[in-house]
Amino acid sequence: MEFKVISIDIDDEVFSHLEKHAKPYVDTPNMTLRRLLGLTDAQTLPTQSNAVVEVDPDLEALYLQAKASLGSTKASLARTKAPKADLRLLVKSGYLKDGEKLSFLDYQGNVVHKFSAVVSGGDLIYGGQRYSMSNLAKELLGELGFSSTSVRGPAHWANESGKSVKDLWQLNLDKTHEK
Repeated sequence: MEFKVISIDIDDEVFSHLEKHAKPYVDTPNMTLRRLLGLTDAQTLPTQSNAVVEVDPDLEALYLQAKASLGSTKASLARTKAPKADLRLLVKSGYLKDGEKLSFLDYQGNVVHKFSAVVSGGDLIYGGQRYSMSNLAKELLGELGFSSTSVRGPAHWANESGKSVKDLWQLNLDKTHEK
């Protein structure tokens, strides 16, 4: 199978959908898309690391020129991670309220009505106990039959208007960067 190197822009919702359907540490984005589109058994396809990719010489030269202009140190090319979602900061910024009830969202983004928690400082209160968003989401997903060693908690909690904590955090980051 031959691969073309292309770049496409996708929004957060599409990326989240791909993440939900990918097999962690196994699937490439191409394999996930093939499976979702029903094109062939994605497991029989080579991974991108096994694929032979032709590089456009003009793009390669442009990349090398840009890399040289930035400096040769790895630190200059490193991307920084966005800070983790912080309930305390979301309350302080007015996106959430202390004592506000948050609904639990499944992997498809649907509200699971039997689960909800209350914002308390930087944590959630559920069943009289204090949890981080991720730990509680992992526990509740387990009750629904899902198993995972890593859960992105902010994507699984939403306010009354249906905005996820992940989306509220992004709004907060965007507002902070505008200043």
